[in-house]
Amino acid sequence: MWLGLILLRSPVCHAQEGHGAQNSRATRVLLLFSEVKDLPGNAMMDRGAREEIQKHSTNRIEFFAESQDAGRFSDAGHFRLFKDYLGEKYAGQNLDLVIAFMARNFDLANELPAAVFSNVPVVFVAISELEIPAELNKRGFRGLVQRYDIPGTIGLIFRLQPETRRVVVIGGTSASDRLTLGRIEDVARSLDDVEFNFWTNQPLADLRVLVRSLGEGTAIMLGSVQRDGAGQPFYTSQIAQMLAPAAGAPMYVLGAGVVGSGAVGGAVVDLESLGSSAGQIALSVLEGTPASQPAIETRTRGTPMVDWRALKRWRIPERRLPAACVIRYRPRSLWEEHKWFILSGLAVLLAQAITIAGLVAQRVRRQRAESEIQRQRTELAHVARVSTLGQLASALAHELNQPLGAILRNAEAAEMFLQADNPDLTELRAILSDIRKDDQRAGMVIDRMRALLKRRSLESIPLDPRELLEDTIALARPDAIARQVSLKLELASGLPRVRGDRVHLQQVVLNLLLNGMDAMNGMANSERLLLVRAGKTADGSLEVAVTDSGTGVREDKVSQMFEPFFTTKPDGLGMGLAISRTIIEAHGGTIRARNNAERGATFTLTLRAL
Repeated sequence: MWLGLILLRSPVCHAQEGHGAQNSRATRVLLLFSEVKDLPGNAMMDRGAREEIQKHSTNRIEFFAESQDAGRFSDAGHFRLFKDYLGEKYAGQNLDLVIAFMARNFDLANELPAAVFSNVPVVFVAISELEIPAELNKRGFRGLVQRYDIPGTIGLIFRLQPETRRVVVIGGTSASDRLTLGRIEDVARSLDDVEFNFWTNQPLADLRVLVRSLGEGTAIMLGSVQRDGAGQPFYTSQIAQMLAPAAGAPMYVLGAGVVGSGAVGGAVVDLESLGSSAGQIALSVLEGTPASQPAIETRTRGTPMVDWRALKRWRIPERRLPAACVIRYRPRSLWEEHKWFILSGLAVLLAQAITIAGLVAQRVRRQRAESEIQRQRTELAHVARVSTLGQLASALAHELNQPLGAILRNAEAAEMFLQADNPDLTELRAILSDIRKDDQRAGMVIDRMRALLKRRSLESIPLDPRELLEDTIALARPDAIARQVSLKLELASGLPRVRGDRVHLQQVVLNLLLNGMDAMNGMANSERLLLVRAGKTADGSLEVAVTDSGTGVREDKVSQMFEPFFTTKPDGLGMGLAISRTIIEAHGGTIRARNNAERGATFTLTLRAL
């Protein structure tokens, strides 16, 4: 329950000061809170009243603020201390307006004005189920009393959850709490097909456990709670914050200050709107305007209001909401958040439309050119692979002749065994096993050749570097044997897997192997050593080094090794290393060359690990 009290100086006093005096200084307004002033309800009413007064006042407004915290210090002694404090501080201040926001009862409205502001007429605004004291009417106070819209909230429950068959009502034990519960009971008696359970004597600790057990077909209605079943003082917003997030059923409330604590909503008292009404009454009294309605007005209608987040939590469709329902905490759309920024951006885009169209056309042409260049690179890489296999043709033919010759000899031996009267089946099985092994050996050589001969685009798949290097060495070994080159492979343990195109990477390594063999053509047979090492770098990348013992490269030519058409061979085209660099860079790696300390050169390629 929230009660707002507005105390104004008499119009007679203003008349005595004169019009000129009124404009000579700021209008002074004291904001007086009987509860903590930063509670959600107080903050809403405070904002509504301030904005209304500032919007319509022709004079500068100067605000002051004080709070009593009566929820925790409600005894007569603390009230007297607060009264004395106000009397001492604001004596002689000539306040033009006092706005007090109070709770729980009308005591502050009855006692404070006569004791501290005896010359100030009173206008009060209250949210209360209590009867309005006759003394307020006798003193000629003007005010506004807002009752809870209990029928409206119960109606909203069944509109949003038509399957509801049970309503659990939670309320407090104070006099005002009991009045609110009494009104809920009156409405409940008119609904025969719905079960109402009143949990009004439970301590908060027990309620936190009980609400978790609620399930489908149930709704929670939170009345006013100034004191729980254990007699502990609370604010209704505190109760909602403690119960709603963990509850097993949706919670509905009566005040706008509680919306946002996890409850779905209700036909609530719109506190900010009520504060605006208080500001309007205050301004009319300040200006000496007679009341156009009863001095103390009573309102019973609430404002349908829901929390968008709670609707989503309980899967309540928005189409069930009343037409005039206020939806709080809905995320703002991109248009709502950045409307003017979007409009400005569209204006700029519109102004640059022709330029952008030209740039797009230029980009399309560039992409076509790049695609053509990529296609030509792929064709060139394919030609390079075919050329490489041409260099290996003689050695590969010899490599194929061995298993094919073995197959022929084994087949002739099998024919001889079959001509015998009692063929040795064990020997025949052994011959057939040898034929199968030689066939697989020849097939593997052919498969490797076919893979390199295929025309293909670059693809990226996880690769095992050990398997890739061993297969490449197997392709180059027959040529190495023919050239009397000692070809060695050293693989470190725990090589990292890489992502790339198997055939293209084999092409790079194979090109480096053949270049290394060519570099050792003039060397003695015993000095022809080609070493392939693979290991892991400090950052976890894969590093493959191909080292030969040839003549090396002139130092002034090392930086040109990977340029197109640069070659040190009399019959070379100078494209092998350039294509290799293109392939490695397409894989996100690097390739470099250096001369060894003694003789020969080392080519090193690095690829990122998976």
